[in-house]
Amino acid sequence: MSIPRRAVYTALTGNYELLPEQPVAKASDVAFICFTDDPELRSDSWDVRVVPTLLDLDPVRSARALKIGGHPDLAEYDETLWIDARVLLKEDPAVILDTWLDGTDLALPRHSYRKDVVTEFEEVLLAGMDDSSRLYEQLTHYSAAAPELLERPVPWTGMIARRHTQAVDRAMQEWLVHVLRYSRRDQLSFVHAVSRAGVGPRLLELDTWGSALHDWLPGAGRSSRPPIFRVSDSLRAPTARLGELQRQLEVTTTELSAALSHRENVIERLEGRVAQLERALAKARGRARRLRRKLDAQDTPSLPKRVRRRLGRALRS
Repeated sequence: MSIPRRAVYTALTGNYELLPEQPVAKASDVAFICFTDDPELRSDSWDVRVVPTLLDLDPVRSARALKIGGHPDLAEYDETLWIDARVLLKEDPAVILDTWLDGTDLALPRHSYRKDVVTEFEEVLLAGMDDSSRLYEQLTHYSAAAPELLERPVPWTGMIARRHTQAVDRAMQEWLVHVLRYSRRDQLSFVHAVSRAGVGPRLLELDTWGSALHDWLPGAGRSSRPPIFRVSDSLRAPTARLGELQRQLEVTTTELSAALSHRENVIERLEGRVAQLERALAKARGRARRLRRKLDAQDTPSLPKRVRRRLGRALRS
């Protein structure tokens, strides 16, 4: 059997973060290639190749296009291992590819702390990682087309091993379409895209924060600028604004309904208490009248004035 031609690759666009060196590259026969739009980028362990971006004003999706769709320079390789720029390999990528691609053409880790695809949507929405209108649209479309896939395990796409077959390339093109059409958060669309393409990837158990194979580095040099397409509230798409107003209305309606229900319960308890007091007062008046009739029936001229005054007050009340 011939030895497969292999490469590790990553992509940096838009000066988003720094490129860490990969010490394992020195002892590995696997090529290390970094695609970038920065002509000043240099590295001791990476073969840095300057390439044009897919979308000039969208460096995130431009990097995703290289991650998912690859680059013509990768056509000479049979197998590749994608790693995010924050992944520091601790094992020879040849060993990783041998293990991960044993019996499959596409393999990547299962997300170690998010349960399923819908949980990933929730996290991205809560963290404000992308435009809410685009996320809700994507979630609505997935719910209508294949709702059962939302309950599938969500992958971690920081490391992806693939053998470049026609089926895998077709799945990657489908995935890229979803990332360009919907959210740039590619973990949201992976399951639906590869399922639509008819490819079943292997999901591996791996702690995404760190393992015997890798470390997940802090975002050194990561830009603090907001994404270029994160528009302000005043410029947000009308559908997104309407959706937010509708959610606010639902929350307010729920709160008012709860307050009204509490008020009605309080009134009901007070009315019950008033009725009890009225019944007790009626009984007291009845006893007073009976006592007065009894006293009137008796000749009690010597009844003290103090007692007569108290009886009079009780009857008047």
